[in-house]
Order: sequence, then structure tokens, then C-alpha cells
Amino acid sequence: MKNMVRFLLLALMLFSATASHAATIKVFVSEFSVTGAPNKDELKSTLQTLLASRLTNESVLSVDSPVGADVVVKGSYIVFGKVFSIDAVAKDQGGKVLARAFQQGESQNDLIPALGKLGQSLAGDIAAKVTPGAPEPTVTRPTVAPAPTDVVRPEPTTPDIIRAQDQTRTASGGWMSQRLSGTLSGIAPGRILSNDSREYFIVDANALRLYRKGDSLKLIAEVTFSPRERVIGIDSADLDGDGTPEAYLTMMDGETLASQVWVVANDTLKRVASKLPYYFRGIALDGKDYRIYAQQTSIGQDFYGDVYELVKKGDRFEIKSPIKLPRFGNLYNFNRFRDAAGASYPVVINEDGYIIVYSAAGEELWRSSDKFGGTDTYFKKDDTANVRTTGDPYRWIFLQQRITVTPAGDIIVPQNGGLFVVGNMRSYKKNSVFSFAWNGSTLDEKWHTKQSQSYLSDYFYDHDRKELVILEVVKKEGLIDKGASTVVVKKVE
Repeated sequence: MKNMVRFLLLALMLFSATASHAATIKVFVSEFSVTGAPNKDELKSTLQTLLASRLTNESVLSVDSPVGADVVVKGSYIVFGKVFSIDAVAKDQGGKVLARAFQQGESQNDLIPALGKLGQSLAGDIAAKVTPGAPEPTVTRPTVAPAPTDVVRPEPTTPDIIRAQDQTRTASGGWMSQRLSGTLSGIAPGRILSNDSREYFIVDANALRLYRKGDSLKLIAEVTFSPRERVIGIDSADLDGDGTPEAYLTMMDGETLASQVWVVANDTLKRVASKLPYYFRGIALDGKDYRIYAQQTSIGQDFYGDVYELVKKGDRFEIKSPIKLPRFGNLYNFNRFRDAAGASYPVVINEDGYIIVYSAAGEELWRSSDKFGGTDTYFKKDDTANVRTTGDPYRWIFLQQRITVTPAGDIIVPQNGGLFVVGNMRSYKKNSVFSFAWNGSTLDEKWHTKQSQSYLSDYFYDHDRKELVILEVVKKEGLIDKGASTVVVKKVE
């Protein structure tokens, strides 16, 4: 009798498990179509992910592939001024429409709640109308218990530098600083001291700090700025040749470009120029001498005119030697390299994140299939004249990541990934740095760094030391927490 009861209980459990499995409806959400919104490419996948997570419940399971899915959901996101409409249609594998739903909102703040309501509505309709496919028959096979072990070892870690052609060569001598308070946004090299230690200029939106590298980073000096002033970039160079690099801070005072220059004197920071009407960027054009370049702004254009070389004459700064920019180019997304024959090629990262290589005559020669760069550093300008079209009284200008060209002609660019975008707010979750070489037709990858689970806010490459110095934000700023950052040094050999 007891054996019979056990048998019935076991049969009931197996039936319940099978029924539960059979009751799960597999739904695949395809990439959204986006109309009238900025950052369309990023929003396509972001909205796809958000709706997929909000569809899943006890009856509906979101899957990553349409293969084997019971239902496929297609969505669209349309913006008209401030108002948006988000629509979705669910179809079975035969193309029959099972459910339609839409939500509207009057600002970007309504987007997340609208997606939640849309997901709930679709999930309810799908669960009411769809019978999931029959589960595959379960075949019971005898199992063999693995040999017991006291220690489960993880897989070997990936080297910091992954080379496309020579996987046996790896990076060595990596270094990481302690956790630094704040979401730091920029880094530039400072002095190299007699003991071969290195100093770094590091900024956030409201402060400039001087750190000295030893076993850890030691804070040597710090200056803070008024609430009206905002640091949006830092570069360094020894333009007067005195052996001490100056720090060039690109700054906004309200909506006015008002940059500053600082130097180190007796382990303190001293300002030598202010209210300069230039954006600054340190660039080694063609992989040659590293110099500071400048660009201006105007009432109608965020980046106006040519790029100029900045020169220091005593206490004064002037611009000279204008450089014409290619299409989509500005001071922050531009560089230039030469091939083995000496031909010059401008290169940019366009607004959507694609690398574009041009001929000297301005013809587009090649465009990457993957996106690179990616930044959350920005400044805003009044744009009330277009508010009826954009729905935003401000124009948001994001500053692209550096493109570095080495003396060998290699191109180094970072790639921030895991992008999440809502309106104009951006958040990145991981990064790698890539090196490419021009083969005459395309850019070939030479190496890339192991992916890091943090946002890369800035970096520079020291060719003489073969060091890649990266500033990472390891924790985003919150309502109470200031966030945290770290400096990582990778040897590229």
C-alpha cells in the first residue's frame, strides 16, 4: 500500500512539472523601430530589452531568439515634440495577430511606466489567447555522479591584451589604484619625477586634482570651482618647453566657453590663464608630436570653424595653423594617420559611434560595423527656439572619446558598452580598448584589452612607456553616494 501511495505521489509530481513546463509561453521581442528621437540606434535595443523584461510573468517567458518562440512581438517608438507613442503587436509564428497595445506619454519621464503598462497588457492578452507548443518528451537516462572534489577552480583569466594574430603574447605589469571618491571624468599625464614615478591630473565636473603614483595614488593638490563653472575635459602638454606640462581645462561658465590653464609649482596648483574661448584637446596628428589643439564656438554652432594649434607665448595663448575637418568631424572626435607610403587619412567617430576613415580629399573610404567611443560627458545650451520640435528646452552636447594615433600609425579607440539610454541620460556598464591598423582598405584589429565591467570615462596612451592609462568609474553617483573611480595602468608589449 505504501509503495502504491509513493508511486501515485511521484506520478502527480511529474505531471505537475510537465504541466507547468507546458504552460509557459515563449515570447521573443524583436528590435524596435524608432522615429523622431535622438540616439535611435541605442534606443532600438534598449527598448527591446526593457519590454522583454516587463513581459515575463508566470505564464509568459521572454526568450533571446525567435527560433522556438510561440509569439514574436514587434514594437515601434515615435516621438512628436514632447509627446511619444510606443506601440507593439504580437503575432504567432504563422503571422496571425494575437494582440495589439499602445501607450502614450508627454515626456521622457513617462517612458518607463509606459513600458511597464504595455508589457502587462500584452502579457495578459498573450496568456489568454495562446496555447504554448507541446513540450518535448522527457527521456530518462541514468546519471553518473561526478567525482567528488573539495575545490572548484574557475577558468583561467583572459590576459589584459588579446592579440588578433599572436595569442601567445600577453600583457604584463598591470597596476590598479585604490578606490577614489567621486565619478571622475578626465585624466591627463603630469610630470615624471626623478624616481620615475608619475603624476596625473584628474578632474570631475567641479574640481582639478594632482595625484602622484606610487604603490597607490597620493593626492598632492586640489582646487575646486564655483557652481557656475563646469569642467568638461582635461589635457596636458609642455608647450613652453620648461620641462613641466601645463594642464589645459576645457570649461563652461554657464553657457559660455571659459577654459583655464594650470601648472604645478612647489606641489601646488597655480592658474596661469582663464576665460579662454576655446575647447582644448591633446592630439598627436599622424602619430607625431603631441600638441594641444583648439576649436571655437559660436551662437549658432557648438563647434565653429577649423581646428587650430594652440601656442604659448609667455603668459599669452594664441591659435595658428588651421586644420580643415572632414565631414562629421570636430575637435573631440577627430584624428589623422598615415600609411606606410605616407598618405594621410582623417578618421572620426561619428555621432552614432561608427569609425569612419576618409581620403585626404574627403571621400569616405571605410566605416566600422561596430560602434566605438561612447561617453556620458556633456554640456548643455539653451535651445528654446526648437523646443516645439525637440521637446527639450536645452541642447545636449556629448563629447566623444579620444582617438589616439601611435608613431607606428596604429589607431587606438575605446569602446564603452552596456548602454542604457532614457531621454538624454546615458549610462555605460563595461569597456574595452581596441587597437587597429590600416591595411589599405579597412582597419584590422591588432589587439584589445580584456573587457572591464566599468565605464571608461577617459584614457591616454604613453607610447614611450608602452602604457595604457585608463580612468574608470566603478560606481555611479547616486542621490546620497558620490560614486567611485579608479585608475588602471596596462602594459602593452
